[in-house]
Amino acid sequence: MHKFIFLLFIFLAPGDDIQTGIQYFNNRAVNVKGLQSDATNIDKAIAIFEKELAKNPTSETAGFYYMQCLNYKGRFVAINENDKKVIFNKAIKKGNELVKLYPKSGEIRFALITSIGLLAEISGALKSAEDGVVQQMLEHSRTLIQIDSMYFYGAGWKVLAILNYKTPYIPVIMSWPDKKYALKLLQKSLKYFPTDLSNNFYYAEALLENDEKVQAKIYFQLVLKLPTRKDLYLEDEYLKSGARKYLSTL
Repeated sequence: MHKFIFLLFIFLAPGDDIQTGIQYFNNRAVNVKGLQSDATNIDKAIAIFEKELAKNPTSETAGFYYMQCLNYKGRFVAINENDKKVIFNKAIKKGNELVKLYPKSGEIRFALITSIGLLAEISGALKSAEDGVVQQMLEHSRTLIQIDSMYFYGAGWKVLAILNYKTPYIPVIMSWPDKKYALKLLQKSLKYFPTDLSNNFYYAEALLENDEKVQAKIYFQLVLKLPTRKDLYLEDEYLKSGARKYLSTL
């Protein structure tokens, strides 16, 4: 059981619902066991943002945090695959609405990419490619690079790289994936954010996909050495767990 000591919300201004929701979101990993999170705080946050969006469906801030909450709940709270699909589809629906209203928002676009990607993981790479889901992610990641390449530790480069080394080569349907190009993209993310766990983890995966096992092992080991961030506790622990699994086979 892992618990963070956190302040109660008694000092927040009355009626400041969005800030209250953000506080609950920030404390989403107060109570976790392994990679499974307690639902209490994230459910409170979701309820607040749903209420805000009912009053103002076009709220960029409420919409962004609503999607982030759903992405977290689908990843680390929900256990049943069908429940996960329902949650991610809710996030995608809101994301598709908001990205039209805020096409230059790196936050909204990345939250949407994340939702689409998490749903695609359940469906599988081949089906996602055939259904056009991968193409959606490809377009969104390229746009994110154009509007804000630095957002969330070089997320646009990172997503585009992952698509290039994870998407299967399918003649006519998917002829663009390039594993070497994936390495170059992740090198850009690492240049600006060398201590980000996800940049190092996905670079290690890309190295492995390019049969560079010795180098991949070095970066997986680095993932384990880098400190887990309090604001991304389960997200980082998930990457560390993945790194351990890879290292056990190398």
